[in-house]
Amino acid sequence: MTIAQDVTAADLKALAERAGRELEDASATEILRWAVDTFGERFCVTSSMEDAVVAHLASRVRPGVDVVFLDTGYHFEETIGTRDAVDAVMDVNVITLTPRQSVAEQDAEYGPRLHDRDPDRCCALRKVAPSKRG
Repeated sequence: MTIAQDVTAADLKALAERAGRELEDASATEILRWAVDTFGERFCVTSSMEDAVVAHLASRVRPGVDVVFLDTGYHFEETIGTRDAVDAVMDVNVITLTPRQSVAEQDAEYGPRLHDRDPDRCCALRKVAPSKRG
């Protein structure tokens, strides 16, 4: 059963609640298999690239899976290195989403350290907006 594109938020909520009950004792790969079967070509995973566990498991269930990474511009070099390694060695399609402005451009417009002064605005600019454009 693949979910239609015109599904409502209420339908998705009901689906999530039902799946939560039915998959409560399922393994990670069983849950990923359910998601692939349910969402078909629209299935993807997100990763903060703190590690590569989710990307690895998803690639075993669905080779070539899209792995979405949100690059806020504030990541450590090691995080970007993990993203690049995942892209190079796993059977995945890493999709990197970025904000419209670089950190320097944002600092010039809003002042430095916006994340300290107005974290909601900073997250809206660097996380929410890129996710909606994605």
